[in-house]
This record gives sequence, C-alpha cells and structure tokens, in this order.
Amino acid sequence: MFFTDNVWGIMHLGECGKSANVRPSASLANSHNIFLGENVHVQRHVYIWAGKNSTIMIGDNTIIGPGSFITSDNHGTKRNQLIREQPGDERDIIIGSDVWLGAYSIVLPGIKIGDGAVIAAGSVVTKDVAPYTIVAGVPAKEIGQRV
Repeated sequence: MFFTDNVWGIMHLGECGKSANVRPSASLANSHNIFLGENVHVQRHVYIWAGKNSTIMIGDNTIIGPGSFITSDNHGTKRNQLIREQPGDERDIIIGSDVWLGAYSIVLPGIKIGDGAVIAAGSVVTKDVAPYTIVAGVPAKEIGQRV
C-alpha cells in the first residue's frame, strides 16, 4: 500500500522537474498540490503532505533528508470545539532552490525557506528562514550563514 500510494502520488504531482528523485518509501498527500523543481531529491520515509486547498513548492536542487515531514495543513486549536472536528489550517509552503533539509526535520504550514538555506537535522521550522541561513533546534533558530 505504501509503495502504491507513492507511485500514484508521483504520477499525479502538480509538477515534477527533470531528474527529480523520490524514494519509494516517501509518502505524498494531495500530490496534485505538490510542485518539485529540477534535481530535487526526496529521501526515504519523507512525508510531503499538501492540503486540499494549499500547495507545497520545492525549488531546484533541493535535498530533503530521510524522515522529514512537510505539511501545509494542520488542525485548528480552538477551545470550544473538539480537535478532530476543527477545520484545517491550510497555508502554502515555499522551499527555495539549493536548500538542504536535514534528516527528521519538520516544516509547518505557511513557511517560506529562502534559497540556499540549511535546516539542521531534527529541527522544527515554525518561522520563515532567510536565504543562505542555517537554522537548528525546536523551534528552529538561526545558528549561522552559508559563506
């Protein structure tokens, strides 16, 4: 089933650039809202989950490390309604070109990651990341710049 979902997802991507590589164990949701640039590498056990009404755009030459999770859809958190009954909070994600998302990193809805940024392994990206910035931690914070 996992493999079947992957194949169906890849066949229905919004766009898939030349030489993009998606490993068989990656999972794609609403793949018609996922756009991969050229030479994108999606490693094993990556989850790229677009919402029904939101998109995930990944630029050229970007590497997504194993076990990473990118989602443009999240649950609402209002107090007066059960979590499972709340409408989703959908916001587009834009990941630039020449970006490296380290293993087991998480990118939440509405995030923009600039060209050349590096997201350290295990980081949770809750705010936009400027181009050529290196971030790490939970939540991810700037720890340096690519030079």
